[in-house]
Amino acid sequence: MVAQALNKVIHENGGAVWNNQRIKRVIVEDGAAKGVELENGDIIWADKAVVSTIDPHQTFLKLVGKENLDEEFAEKIRLWKWEEHSLFGVHLALEEAPHFTAADSDPEIDKALVYVLGYETPEELIADYDAISKGEMSDKARFNCCFPTVHDPSQAPPGRHTGLLSRFAPYRVNGEPQKWYNLKFKEQMAENCLATLQRYAPNMNGEKIMWKYISTPLDMENKFLDMVEGSFKQGKYIPYQMGYFRPNDECSENKTPIKN
Repeated sequence: MVAQALNKVIHENGGAVWNNQRIKRVIVEDGAAKGVELENGDIIWADKAVVSTIDPHQTFLKLVGKENLDEEFAEKIRLWKWEEHSLFGVHLALEEAPHFTAADSDPEIDKALVYVLGYETPEELIADYDAISKGEMSDKARFNCCFPTVHDPSQAPPGRHTGLLSRFAPYRVNGEPQKWYNLKFKEQMAENCLATLQRYAPNMNGEKIMWKYISTPLDMENKFLDMVEGSFKQGKYIPYQMGYFRPNDECSENKTPIKN
């Protein structure tokens, strides 16, 4: 919905949007960005500037090209680090909204915007993060979740609901991102999430779940250009990649060493 709103703003202000197009390169002449070349060979010239919203690796090393970069700047880009974890998501189409056991004593709980399920102690939270950093996925699923139609019924047919379970997960499971291509493994991870949900909201049984869609860190990388390794923050949050240094000191004010 946000993408649709942005698309509308662009068109209302005389702009245009090319859907389903990939950029082959940023055209650089005399140290300045002049436009972009699409993979189909089409060229779009820029009147004022070329703007990129994808990660620094692809923007500079792939599209701008190392030949157009100062070596010291290129090295800063090469040192960019991704997060150690990504997200495993289970999208749900539901016959009814969840009713949480805790809502028996406080009905407002069924109207919460976000829930965090499965963590009962600080030690469980720490252990879960430690396992993820080692590339492990516990059979005990712990995650945050939301049910948008509780607050916006327009997102589903009358009386029906949607849900999203988002679990932190490693991009490399036991060192292998290809593990996410294993359908049996994906289904088991999803079932683990549903089992946790049912512990807190017993009505979320198989009869109430009409449909589910599973999204893995590898799926995210394959679908979204700027989510390398399933990175949902486009880079690790560490001191030298934060604030003035995000992505680095030469690009921290939405400008780059390449003019325009």
